[in-house]
Amino acid sequence: MRSSVILAGALTATTLLAQNRERGQVAFENRCGKCHGSDGNGGELGPRITFRLTKRTDGQLATLVRTGIPARNMPPTKLGDDEMALLITFLRSIQRLPESKPVERRTILTIEGKKIEGQIVGEGFDDLQLRTDDKRVHLLRRAGNRYREVTSETAWPTYDGGPDGNRYTKLTQINKGNVSRLGPKWMFSIPNGGRMEVTPVVVDGIMYVTVANECYALDAGSGREIWHYIISARGTGSPGSIAAREWRAVASSWTQRMRTSSRSIALMESCCGRPKSRMRG
Repeated sequence: MRSSVILAGALTATTLLAQNRERGQVAFENRCGKCHGSDGNGGELGPRITFRLTKRTDGQLATLVRTGIPARNMPPTKLGDDEMALLITFLRSIQRLPESKPVERRTILTIEGKKIEGQIVGEGFDDLQLRTDDKRVHLLRRAGNRYREVTSETAWPTYDGGPDGNRYTKLTQINKGNVSRLGPKWMFSIPNGGRMEVTPVVVDGIMYVTVANECYALDAGSGREIWHYIISARGTGSPGSIAAREWRAVASSWTQRMRTSSRSIALMESCCGRPKSRMRG
């Protein structure tokens, strides 16, 4: 008899959870699905959120939904406690942990006969990015069965271009005679970029692009992503409280520095985006 009561209780709880999930799904589709897709895997107006949900508590998710992220064109949504609880139940059912990429190493031979061994951090049909044990990222292009190493002809290491701050480059490859024939070389889409208005910086052929609390390192020649760093917003429902257009970044040869929404400076290793420290500013 006791076993029957326990089984009945378990079945009732399972049924109730399934019902709450279905009702939460309806709330999600009505309130959030237009932007993020009915399953949370992204839509025409919003990014995939299934991998981001595990980074926030139920209270932080509720705050995020109710306050929105105006700087990223996410409007606030007014929900009562009961409907919010149903919505969070559904969100927890679709959350996923990011899949860890297997570490793959490779040894290549350059056109000069030099061997380079390291971890593959990016690869395309014609390009390869290797991180060696000395924490350097080598940007490579295929040349038959070998590779040639590339970099930027001139760096753009600060928002203003250089220490003098005049935003002027001496490069002559683009001029008045050929500027009208320029076309896109590559495109890199930044999810949830909002009103992004920043100046990427380039050091040693790597382009660093920042949005609110995030930094991307890209192969400037191919647009291939090398690493992506995200600062978690502890204690808040919003990943950033200032407009994305206010963001700036500064790079050096070994570290990347980024101003965060909490008015602090985040230092990252330029080879992998691993955080080093944060300083209040």
